[in-house]
Amino acid sequence: MDATYILIVCAVIAWSLQIATGFLQMRAFNRMLQEMSLKGVVKIGKTSSRWKPKTLVVLAHDANNVIVDASIMKGLTIFARPKKLSAVIHARIPLSEKILSELEPSTREAIICALSTK
Repeated sequence: MDATYILIVCAVIAWSLQIATGFLQMRAFNRMLQEMSLKGVVKIGKTSSRWKPKTLVVLAHDANNVIVDASIMKGLTIFARPKKLSAVIHARIPLSEKILSELEPSTREAIICALSTK
């Protein structure tokens, strides 16, 4: 075997692993989204930074504009998984400045994006 063949095989293996782990991440996100859609109206927001790790926030609220569930996915890689965002659960929309100031800037940006009426 020459070096070119080994390089091609390594590239195909890495590409296959990336596809498989990306599929697992999408499946975890879709399952979380299905569960949250049963709880109320779902709103999704993400950060817009090109060079920083992406932050994705999913909020579910009821008819009284009370957030009943919130999740966050944060990271640069395909290993990011949805986690509960308990700081905003049971808060009323629009969120108060006190609640928003306690959050990280990327999380705050994603929540503001989710709640905007664009």
